[in-house]
Amino acid sequence: MAEDAPKTCFPPVVNAATRVLILGSLPGEASLQAAQYYAHPRNQFWQLLGAILDEDPVALDYPSRLQCLLAHHVGLWDVIAEAR
Repeated sequence: MAEDAPKTCFPPVVNAATRVLILGSLPGEASLQAAQYYAHPRNQFWQLLGAILDEDPVALDYPSRLQCLLAHHVGLWDVIAEAR
């Protein structure tokens, strides 16, 4: 990604059953490069959510992680659409 190019958020991960929406600000470089929410290897998001949900999302591929969240009525969304 060019240094002067704006960073943009990912689409929200929600469905009609979503009851809890976890809000972030804007993806970091690792997340943008991987095109995944919370992709930096030192980010503890998936481990923490796994402990709360009594699941192991870290062991899942990314699409399955998102499905796991949705199955627990949890959604994700970064609220800043674009920034430099």
